[in-house]
Amino acid sequence: MHLDPMMMNITIVLSVALALAYLTVRIGLPIVVAYIITGIMLGPSMLGIISDQHTVTRIGEIGVVMLLFFVGMEVSIPNLMKRWRIACIGTAVQITISVAACVALVWLFDLPTSLGILFGFVISLSSTAVVLKELQDSGEMDEPFGQNAVGVLLVQDIAIVPMMIVLSLMGDGEINSINLIKQIGGGIAIIALVLFLMKTESLHIPGFLKGSIEKRVLLGLLLCLGTATLTSWLGLSAGLGAFLAGMVLASSNQSDWIHEHLESVYVIFVMIFFLSIGMMVNIDYLMSHLLLVWGATTAVFLFNSGVNVFVMRALGESWRMALITGGLLSQIGEFSFLLAAVGTFAGILSPELHELTVIVIAMTLLVSPVWMMQVRWLAKQDGVLPRNNNKIS
Repeated sequence: MHLDPMMMNITIVLSVALALAYLTVRIGLPIVVAYIITGIMLGPSMLGIISDQHTVTRIGEIGVVMLLFFVGMEVSIPNLMKRWRIACIGTAVQITISVAACVALVWLFDLPTSLGILFGFVISLSSTAVVLKELQDSGEMDEPFGQNAVGVLLVQDIAIVPMMIVLSLMGDGEINSINLIKQIGGGIAIIALVLFLMKTESLHIPGFLKGSIEKRVLLGLLLCLGTATLTSWLGLSAGLGAFLAGMVLASSNQSDWIHEHLESVYVIFVMIFFLSIGMMVNIDYLMSHLLLVWGATTAVFLFNSGVNVFVMRALGESWRMALITGGLLSQIGEFSFLLAAVGTFAGILSPELHELTVIVIAMTLLVSPVWMMQVRWLAKQDGVLPRNNNKIS
């Protein structure tokens, strides 16, 4: 019988991921670290078991969409709305500070202002996938700092659209007025529809569509990916659409069967996303520029943590809330890969700087869980967090 190489490669990936997952959990690290390391080991820069990076990345994007879909079914909307100042004002201030600092840095080295603006945008976005996965796994989604982080991440997702417009203009691009109207009008219409459905609890799914396991799985995927496709078509974040769909389902008491039948599918797609992040790490480039990459990665963690702690404290949060929220939001997010690509296409970012940017983003995603563990340890040493709190360990 002919041996299918794809089946063999999938078997290898699953075996390595399972073995590393066991080891990372045993030493107290989140399981996403195992997935990223698996991607590095089996990716094109090492063993080459997984060679089609583009396909894996595209499939992995579904994992982020499904993650936001599930989070939408879990978050407390009243608690989220109570913290709108943190989400809206806090995110705006944080992005402004990031851009100003990066512009000052490039001026110091006599580099173009557009490069500083691009870097400011890149480092100001935190990772939706890493932060939400950590909050889910630790059961801290409804904690005040968890609600703060979720609110900031949602506003950051919305901010991607104007960021891309600014980058296109700096690269001699033109604003398509029709697309801009579609983004604004469509965004307002979707949010209004979601608020109406949540307030009236009028979403009703006919019983015949949920009559079997197969129908429930297909319907759940359609609701998740369909809303994501709609917001993508409007020029907004796909994850935003999935998140809003999750909120509507939760408000209509439709989320239990989604969790039951889609969770295993969701786990697979999230794993593929983190595998794709690991595949982006070029080991040869990393080893030849180790000090530069390590220095830039450390600087990002220190800067982002410091800025977010400052913003949270300025908006009235306690040191405990500010410290934990700042640690959660300290990495660079997966959507920054898109901004880096837009910057390169617009001629703002050179190929060499693009490679450095990509590997620093990937390294912050890999190291983020370890950084968060250190933030928690520091908080305990200062007496900010109680030692017997099982949720923050």
